[in-house]
Amino acid sequence: MHSYLTELGLPELLEHPERLALLTDEQLDNLADVRDEAADALESNPDDATNIDTVYIAHMTLTSALFLRALSADAQPQAIPPGAVLARSWKGSALRTVSADAVRDVLAPSTTIDVLTKAGLPATAEPEITFDDAPVRLSSVIEIPEDDEDASADFFAAYWRIGTTSLGDALCIDERADGVVVLLDCEWGFYAQQFVNTSVGHLLLCLEAWRALESDTSDDVDGIIERFASAVERVDPAALTEGAFWSDMLDALEDDEEDEEG
Repeated sequence: MHSYLTELGLPELLEHPERLALLTDEQLDNLADVRDEAADALESNPDDATNIDTVYIAHMTLTSALFLRALSADAQPQAIPPGAVLARSWKGSALRTVSADAVRDVLAPSTTIDVLTKAGLPATAEPEITFDDAPVRLSSVIEIPEDDEDASADFFAAYWRIGTTSLGDALCIDERADGVVVLLDCEWGFYAQQFVNTSVGHLLLCLEAWRALESDTSDDVDGIIERFASAVERVDPAALTEGAFWSDMLDALEDDEEDEEG
């Protein structure tokens, strides 16, 4: 394994969330560099076990650290109105509620349960998300490797999938993190996690901000992007921390705009 990972205390560091959350920007940048260098080396020698381990451990450490940073963000999110009120303000495609029985076993704040049962989620929404009819335990809908079945089943049981992306990534409610919405990357066996929103209610508000962005027909593209960023910042500041889902979406918008201008 790369000497820098050993210097950071990996892989043992992955078992200490409090230490992961304290990794500096420089350390995270170095982790990304190590991962990318090892990934490049794999192109010429795809069976190199050392580089495979380096890529995996570096990526897991990086994504876990960024997720924990988002969880510990100081800025407070907007208070979510009752589900019935949230439903009336929604302007996207029809929302679908679930029964109280369908979320009986979900360990999440009462505000999350209220949003799911009184407001609901759409069948689909941009950016390219398909929502489940009701939350489902991730452990019951993904294939778990037999050599790690017990540990993985226990790990994934804390996630309730509420939707999937076009790439097959799982959008989940995380019971271990007080009901935050997290995206689990299928390419990494659903272990790599990305912060999406503080709650399902905040997700709905950010989806509405994205819908407004896409429906804006003005010629001021910079203004459209700025209004979207401001809306997300107002609703859920943690959603714009480095590595978070909506932060990545915003970066992609700005990159596209720069490409068009160039």
